[in-house]
Amino acid sequence: MRWLPVAVWWLFWSSAGVAAIAAPDQDRLITFSAAHGPGTLDLIGATALLVGALGPWSYLWRGRAVLRGSGKRVTACLTFALGLGVGLLLASVFGDVGAWWAVGTGLLTLVQAAAFAAIARDRATA
Repeated sequence: MRWLPVAVWWLFWSSAGVAAIAAPDQDRLITFSAAHGPGTLDLIGATALLVGALGPWSYLWRGRAVLRGSGKRVTACLTFALGLGVGLLLASVFGDVGAWWAVGTGLLTLVQAAAFAAIARDRATA
């Protein structure tokens, strides 16, 4: 699997998802906390984000041997950042901790981008 079609797939669906989530939404379907709860447009946006993530996740899964061979420090660092990102995201949404969800989401995006780049670089040299 080549990396460019996967990256374009991710960019298209992620842009659509972020646009839908950022659009004003009046109806809240589920309430997680006082400040957080998705409406109809948010659920459509989240679905688009998940559809967009399927391509990179598939690419990462197929290239996981590259990540396994990258060394214990790199793996530990990525795992720590992944856990911290998920923790910040969940704590922010369910605990009304403000905009810390953006930091958690940013960390998750950086971990995926780093893994994606490592696999793409390895495949380009192979």
